[in-house]
Amino acid sequence: MTNREKRPKMVFRKFLQDNQKKMNDYMSHMETAEKYEREPWMLGSDPEKIVTPETIVELNQLGDG
Repeated sequence: MTNREKRPKMVFRKFLQDNQKKMNDYMSHMETAEKYEREPWMLGSDPEKIVTPETIVELNQLGDG
């Protein structure tokens, strides 16, 4: 088995510092970002079976309700 070349500790430490900075930037962005909320129709596995007020109105307009 061939020996792999090890990185110097300074290179690895710089990578960790850069990564930590990027994570801090991302987390501060996430705190101020608007939270995405899913609509009820997005959560069900079968949208055909979910009855919401919107689907009742659509069914009434189509004459099926």
